[in-house]
Amino acid sequence: MSSEPFNDDLDPDRSGAGWQPLLDKPGYEQWYDGSEWRGRPHREPDPFSAFTPELARSLRPGPNRAARIARLGIVGILLSFVLQTLVATSTIEVPGVEQIALIIGALVVAAAVGIGTAIASILALRAAPRLGGRAIASLALGTSLLLGLAPVLLLVAIGLAGGVQAG
Repeated sequence: MSSEPFNDDLDPDRSGAGWQPLLDKPGYEQWYDGSEWRGRPHREPDPFSAFTPELARSLRPGPNRAARIARLGIVGILLSFVLQTLVATSTIEVPGVEQIALIIGALVVAAAVGIGTAIASILALRAAPRLGGRAIASLALGTSLLLGLAPVLLLVAIGLAGGVQAG
């Protein structure tokens, strides 16, 4: 028996899913799903950054495809929010199209992106224990509920009020 203490860095736990250091590529880690390596290697998180290494790892979608889609959904939601603002303030105008039609169109786009992001986030959260990406999926779900649900509610309110009257 060796008198040296057990070094967890040299013998990573390969029993469960998670980010594991690559022994053949120091400074890098890759997702191990419990039986095989998945995705591509990433640099290990900087221990001196503002985020803990665990949080930095959980913000990576890893091999979780739904989490990668949800991460793109966050960008889509923010862009659709900007589009709604530009249309509502008449910064964007299309000749021959009433402004209210542009507003409704922007709301429909934002609602579709928000619903798509919410669905991708839920799928990502279901796969997260096996494939990672829990934090980014949670962030995307929160973003889709806060910013993506508002256009859906506005469209429902407009529909319940009898639609938009031409004026």
